[in-house]
Amino acid sequence: MTSKPELIRIVAVPSDTDRPTATLDPAGTLPGRGAYVCQLRATGAANPACLRLATRKGGLQRALHRAVDVPAELIGAGPLESEGR
Repeated sequence: MTSKPELIRIVAVPSDTDRPTATLDPAGTLPGRGAYVCQLRATGAANPACLRLATRKGGLQRALHRAVDVPAELIGAGPLESEGR
């Protein structure tokens, strides 16, 4: 099991679209339900491979209890939208 300092929090924030947008919460102070993913040690950003896996498998959506849009900047690749359940 990974310790909390090795993880970074992601929360769903309201957006202009019908679905909220996933955003990083490094301080852990944004309101609402959060999900934790592994981070890159050098930069402190979310590890793109962990985030892709969490989104593809639906774990991020289950942890946040809602479907969210994941910005391309967050995962470091092409646009990726999570599927609603």
